[in-house]
Amino acid sequence: MYDYDLRALQLKEIDILQQVHDTCEKLGIEYFICFGTFIGAVRHKGFIPWDDDIDIAMTWENYDRFIKEAPAVLPDNLQIQHWRYEPECPNVFAKIRDKNSTFLHHEHIDLDICQGVFIDIFPITRVKEGMKYVKREKKRRYYFNLINECLDIAYVNHMNTAKKRFFGKIINAVFAHGPFKIRNRAKFIASEENRMRKLDAKGYPYTYYDNCWGPYSHYLERALYEYDGHMFWGPKDYDGVLKLHYGDYMKIPPPEKQRTHKPLYVDLTRCLTKDEIQQMIKSGEIEL
Repeated sequence: MYDYDLRALQLKEIDILQQVHDTCEKLGIEYFICFGTFIGAVRHKGFIPWDDDIDIAMTWENYDRFIKEAPAVLPDNLQIQHWRYEPECPNVFAKIRDKNSTFLHHEHIDLDICQGVFIDIFPITRVKEGMKYVKREKKRRYYFNLINECLDIAYVNHMNTAKKRFFGKIINAVFAHGPFKIRNRAKFIASEENRMRKLDAKGYPYTYYDNCWGPYSHYLERALYEYDGHMFWGPKDYDGVLKLHYGDYMKIPPPEKQRTHKPLYVDLTRCLTKDEIQQMIKSGEIEL
């Protein structure tokens, strides 16, 4: 596994989150720390020791406002990575990237995007209450994500089994080069985003986002949580949210389940361009 200074990376990400927090406070936009970031706040009062990313979530109303209004308020070193601003953006959610650093994923080596250290921002979509509706939405997003991710051959080549790589190459051939070729990725992602936004606008009482679900009421009340000496917003009912998603969230998982993003390359002092990345791969400075 590629070796890098994990604590230095964590501190860089905390600085990004602080700037996003300050921007949201200025604009009156609400956000919530979520996933492992929320567990870290409750269990460790900061980063989970082995974690290497930060995640936050917003309701669609706040998410849309942030995408539109935050660029004028964020400091110059930060940018929103979203299909509206970067045509080759590969995600159906937003990232905030630091333009003076690099956190390179294996699957992104061919993309002309900012590769800086980031935090993720997920929109929370309301769905009908009941697991059959959650499963239906989960299935729709699984197939969208599969096609979208397989548009990048680097992603396919990094799949962890020969079987997955085989089917990934078929999907890539069909949707990246073949009869169902997706010629405009930004429009493809925008269509899925608009579908989720229209679903949310129906005002259902349940939510689904990135494999997490629960009552929408979880995201109507907030509280501040300590996070490595900072204070960030999270759902007020932390026990209800974390038990629903993770069960015994206070239990430390065994080493084999302590997962990270496994970056291909990290540099906290400069942001590599696509051409620089390709040159460093050819020279062996970056090992695939």
